[in-house]
Amino acid sequence: MKISTKVECGIIALIDIAIHSHDENVIKINSISKRNNISAKYLEQIFPLLKQSRILKSVKGASGGYILARSSSDITLNEIVNALDNSILASSTFSDKLESSVITAIEECLWKPVTDYFCKFSENLTLKVLADRYSELSSSETEPMYYI
Repeated sequence: MKISTKVECGIIALIDIAIHSHDENVIKINSISKRNNISAKYLEQIFPLLKQSRILKSVKGASGGYILARSSSDITLNEIVNALDNSILASSTFSDKLESSVITAIEECLWKPVTDYFCKFSENLTLKVLADRYSELSSSETEPMYYI
């Protein structure tokens, strides 16, 4: 499965916000950009989609930025993917030149089960799970090693 850069960067940015917005701290796009090596201009194109889908809230003003609209445990991967690229979970389309029974067989045996599985899986995977796993991995990489 090929995921668009928009979805990938959106997920990374949301994980960053989930990790760094303790106690409702507002996170600036430039901070996310620097920590994750993602263009701030690109994030500025992605964030309105996440805001429109009620995943993010913006805070205006000099000390403004973004926070999660709700708890990371209430935001699913399915919501994020649909907010950024609703074609990923859409039904597949085939060429009109193919014979219809072949299309039906492929759809019923392959694409529908794969799409259904991904939808169920993504509905159960939360932003909190992703952020917690990232925190686990990054803390184990930065812990100092002591030699005796």
